[in-house]
Amino acid sequence: MNRESSGQDWVKLRELISDYGARGYSVISREDTSSIPSEVRRLRPDLILRKGDETIVVELKGGADSSDHEQAVQLEKLVGVIDRLPNWKLEFHWLGTPPAKRVSREQADEITSRARAVQAVDPGAALLLAWAAAEVTLDQMIQQATADDYDSISERRAVRSPKQLVAMAQSLGLISYDIYEILLVASDARNRIAHGFRIDGDVAALASNLLEALQRILPETYVSPDRMIDWFRQHYEAENMPDDGCENEYRLLRSEPYEARDVLQGQFPDADEKDIDEAVWELESECYEWVSKR
Repeated sequence: MNRESSGQDWVKLRELISDYGARGYSVISREDTSSIPSEVRRLRPDLILRKGDETIVVELKGGADSSDHEQAVQLEKLVGVIDRLPNWKLEFHWLGTPPAKRVSREQADEITSRARAVQAVDPGAALLLAWAAAEVTLDQMIQQATADDYDSISERRAVRSPKQLVAMAQSLGLISYDIYEILLVASDARNRIAHGFRIDGDVAALASNLLEALQRILPETYVSPDRMIDWFRQHYEAENMPDDGCENEYRLLRSEPYEARDVLQGQFPDADEKDIDEAVWELESECYEWVSKR
């Protein structure tokens, strides 16, 4: 859709056309007024292919592709148009690698919105877009967490693979364990889709799980279970009851004991219940009642 393509992209595009040709599809000019509806021509899709009564519109992602607002709007329009045309479908293919420029959390949120827009039409494309947003978010979380640590910054910059990025975020305590598992599975799926391999499993479910994880970690207010636990231990300690039978007097002097869940829900009202549950499970494995530190 009005994208600039590198020489490497054109090589991959020719390979893509050859693959469709082997399956019986022919390339149709998007300016063909006799067979291409005007609303499709106006949106200038990257590639249109036809076999009998079936028409496939292909959008190419990656390489020099941009993620600006105008392109997002155009993409949503194309999804709506193709959905209304009988025997037409929209497919996405990843060419090259995403641009190296750094994007903001706001842009990551916009990429996530685009992923949701195409999720029903092409779950694989939705997963690729959602992973791009996840990678940006994780990188920024790691950058913020290691801002004062030269060695960690050097290590962060050396991270290249999606799995390394996920593992580092987990090792720093920046994401919950269930999000870590979702991201690991999604990173494998992302690599297979990006390199043209078949996915074992439900791609739609993978994309849905990744988008749900993104909804939790995208906000700047996200606090991981490990961070909640660190805060809690700074302010509370396990209640150690005296062994002389003076339990009531002890509690009057110190205050009534606190439960970890009540404290965390009060301190982190925007936290996801799953993250609260993980933090509470860890704390309650040590003690059920706590007192504030004096």
